[in-house]
Amino acid sequence: MNELVHINRNKEAVTTSRKLAEHFQKRHDNLLQKISQLKLDDKEIFTALNIKVSHYVDDSGKKNKEFNLNRDAYAFFAMGFTGKKANKFKIDFIHAFNDMEKWITERVQASVEYKVMSTTLKETRLIDGKETQRFHYANEAKLVNWAITGEFKPLDRATLSLKEIDLLNLLQTKNTVLIAIGMSRDLRKEALKTIVELNRNVQLID
Repeated sequence: MNELVHINRNKEAVTTSRKLAEHFQKRHDNLLQKISQLKLDDKEIFTALNIKVSHYVDDSGKKNKEFNLNRDAYAFFAMGFTGKKANKFKIDFIHAFNDMEKWITERVQASVEYKVMSTTLKETRLIDGKETQRFHYANEAKLVNWAITGEFKPLDRATLSLKEIDLLNLLQTKNTVLIAIGMSRDLRKEALKTIVELNRNVQLID
């Protein structure tokens, strides 16, 4: 999602020593040495929590060492970089961390909203004396996806931008309410489409 910051296996926003060296025009091997010296003491709480060893494969196919750094670790090392260009990169990284951390929060919220929508669907159908199958839940997800993409198909939510995730959360919340009041699928489809159009018009004005 971002050339400066990415999401690790633990769903945390991190950058790498390689990206840090590249954007601040430093030698990566020198930066690796500084980080390694800082990590010599395994009992050091700061490095244990904020800096993790990782690896990448270069163009020749060779496996090389790098470090993953979270926001605190990035700030620790970036403080020593000076100059006008360095200051710009410091700000760019801060914005990148902010955006990625917000994306993670909104992505988690999207999962919560989906569960609420699914529960509401099940309970509403139960009141009507109908059984809910797995495809009913999938159809509701595809309906929301259609409102965003124009296609009734599964959507890889990890590829969505922050604005798209925000819109996804809005649509799932609205669809849940419409399901609860007993609105038909066709009417809900039109309502969600209208919400997307209004949202895009507002963005154009902004």
